[in-house]
Amino acid sequence: MRLSSNQIFQSGLSAMQRAQSNLNHTNLQMATGRRILTPSDDPSGATVSIQLLAAINATKQHQRNVDLAQPRLEQEEAHLNSYEHYLNRARELIVLGNNDTYNDENRKSIASEIRDLREGILGLANTKDSNGEYLFSGTESFVQPFVADGDDVVSYVGADGEGAVRDVAISATRSIQVGDTGRSVFMDIPEKSGKIIEALVADHNTGTLVVDETKVVDSEEYDLHSGERFSIEFTYDAMTTKMNYAVYDSSAPPAPVTDKDGNPIQGEFDEDSPIEFAGRSVSLTGVPAAGDTVVSQPARYVDIFDTLDAVASALESPLTQDADKDSLADKIAIALKNVDSGLDRMNEIRTSVGLRLSAIDIQTDLNAERQLDLESTLSDVRDLDYAEAISRFEMEDIVLQAAQKTFAQVGRMSLFNFM
Repeated sequence: MRLSSNQIFQSGLSAMQRAQSNLNHTNLQMATGRRILTPSDDPSGATVSIQLLAAINATKQHQRNVDLAQPRLEQEEAHLNSYEHYLNRARELIVLGNNDTYNDENRKSIASEIRDLREGILGLANTKDSNGEYLFSGTESFVQPFVADGDDVVSYVGADGEGAVRDVAISATRSIQVGDTGRSVFMDIPEKSGKIIEALVADHNTGTLVVDETKVVDSEEYDLHSGERFSIEFTYDAMTTKMNYAVYDSSAPPAPVTDKDGNPIQGEFDEDSPIEFAGRSVSLTGVPAAGDTVVSQPARYVDIFDTLDAVASALESPLTQDADKDSLADKIAIALKNVDSGLDRMNEIRTSVGLRLSAIDIQTDLNAERQLDLESTLSDVRDLDYAEAISRFEMEDIVLQAAQKTFAQVGRMSLFNFM
């Protein structure tokens, strides 16, 4: 086969370029510490590397979520401990208030301290974290969760319902709630006395009825019906053009409720006159429509602010006769049961916070182990074996030098040298 000088030159040049390229590639690998510089170096290894990097980044994000959740839950736990101290002190004062040896001034002094405790709890409920977000406002973290109106009645206005608390993922398979709503901590306290009632306006009502007040007016009669549910139903009287009401029990079918004389409790509605039945009183304001209903039943929940306010008001009232003493004793008994219920509720939430913090501690260790394992695997797949690379570099350097010497020798070959 005939070889031209140009072919020989190009062959030698290509050999040097290949050797130089291999040497440069190995040199770059050694400089970066990476075996895979481009997907073409190892397609399957490059794919595995991308998957491992995604898993590492996800684990780092989970740990950032942990780092966000932990201080917030720790702050909540500290505030729940303070809340416990407030409730325990309130309980001590409520017990003291039932002492027959105390006079009106002594009881007013106790009531004043109870109101101070109530304000302290309200301050706790409106606490902000280090980021300026309200601790007990749920997902509406920049909205003050508790507000008091002109009558000092406290209402919860933070996030409520499903999704009210922020969930964060702390692993690929687990998430935790970062905090609790103020409603769950301070408002939805199970009512334990059985002597607090509530009246609820039915959803289907078309009038403007509003419940103004509900209370027990006859304890003995109320005790006979304490767990029962009643409904006040409104009808239109075409003859008088007035709205009438009638009270029914919860039997099937509903039966009219009667007074002590056996007469049905019914009449013309007057918002200035409370409706009394079964030892309870319901005051309504507004204008009812035909078919409107108001349900009276034992309260399922009470809030700590109303509980402390009610007992403070009872202690501030002067005792002028035995009936006043009996009324105070009843109200103190109600307050004690519901403060104890508040303590139980607080302990439930504090236990939940403690479990979440424990889960965070465990997950922090698991995330660290997982990240270490992933990074180690990634290093095995992607990183360079320096001992092998150095040997290869030296060999490729020798190959390059040999190619250069060969090219130089071949370049000097000519028939003119033999003429």
